[in-house]
Amino acid sequence: MKVFREKSTLILSILVGIVLIGKVFGRFLDFSDETHQLLNTAMFSLIGVSYLTFAWAYEKPLLKAIFLICGIYVILMNFIPDFGWMKTIIGIVCILTPMIIGRFFPNEGQEVTNS
Repeated sequence: MKVFREKSTLILSILVGIVLIGKVFGRFLDFSDETHQLLNTAMFSLIGVSYLTFAWAYEKPLLKAIFLICGIYVILMNFIPDFGWMKTIIGIVCILTPMIIGRFFPNEGQEVTNS
């Protein structure tokens, strides 16, 4: 499982780097609207795939479910039609919730200390 985690993290890091370079170049070069839309779709899809990948890292079913649901929604929100402000709010919640959970949960191998 450790090899899978290392390989998936490497692949995701390379893809995120490519999208980030594309977003930076998009600021300085005159990319078309379709290219900007493609970069945004790739960016949110990579965020969703990373959440789906990290869902396997947790043992607790609640955390797995949160990461799976948020990952699936972040991927699907690129492909479902806009239904108003609700889509945006759910998307923001689904992007931030796993980040907040990951921030407060100890990493594998760390002990929780009460000091």
